[in-house]
Amino acid sequence: MGDYQVIILNDHELESLLAEDVPYGDLTTASLGITDRRARITFATRERPLVASCTEEAVRLCGLYGLEIDGFVKSGTLVPPKSVFLEARGEAAHCHRIWKSVQNLLDYASGIATYTREAVLLARTVNPDIVVATTRKTTPFTKKIAIKAVESGGGVAHRLGLSESILVFEYHRVFFSSDEAFGSALGKAKKANPEKKIVIEASNIAEALKFARLGADILQLEKFPLTKLADAVRILRADYPRITLIATGGISAKNIAEYAGTGVDMIVTSSPYSAQPADIKVRIEPL
Repeated sequence: MGDYQVIILNDHELESLLAEDVPYGDLTTASLGITDRRARITFATRERPLVASCTEEAVRLCGLYGLEIDGFVKSGTLVPPKSVFLEARGEAAHCHRIWKSVQNLLDYASGIATYTREAVLLARTVNPDIVVATTRKTTPFTKKIAIKAVESGGGVAHRLGLSESILVFEYHRVFFSSDEAFGSALGKAKKANPEKKIVIEASNIAEALKFARLGADILQLEKFPLTKLADAVRILRADYPRITLIATGGISAKNIAEYAGTGVDMIVTSSPYSAQPADIKVRIEPL
């Protein structure tokens, strides 16, 4: 669904993922005496298609244990039902060692990617130019995987962290005694960061208009009911045609098309992070 930035899990992160599942070796495979047998491992879709994600990391996990890759699809590829999309071969011990770690990674990432693609397509049937982004509300320790998965599905990260963007919340504004004091601080922030756009969150139309007058480049319209969101977009566009408008709060694939229809430029949601994991079929067989 288009280009996206390259997010890469390093070897240490991949080794840590594997160590959770195989801390001291594979007792079953060793006990059965099949460690050195040659084997093939395949990962495939079942009855439903999916958008693959983190296949590059899966390939590198296989490579860390000497498996040879016979084929794989890139992240972002729509894989049809009952299709093999990653195949490797090597010693049975190594196939069994990476089996569940790779499956879990692909299940989790591809589930998010598939959900994101569905949400993006639903939104763009109404507004072809809209951008669908996700929040910082990732499950702890999954951020790189989750963001890569979102981008594999055609979404983007709203904020990767606090360091690269300026987003003003109510909990920042409460430290100023008046709108004049806040406006002065906002002006200084704009001057100190000329290459950055200033985003301010608003919870109603009156706040949105006030922040637009104070010089916000982007307004994040938080939890606006649909009818009020459409009214806010119409009013703000009339007086501030160049301002960027974001809708956020309570948006999922179930209602994203309705929000896209209000005319906002961007939708921000956390819902892909709770997407159902993909159901990937794994086979290991002797060669």
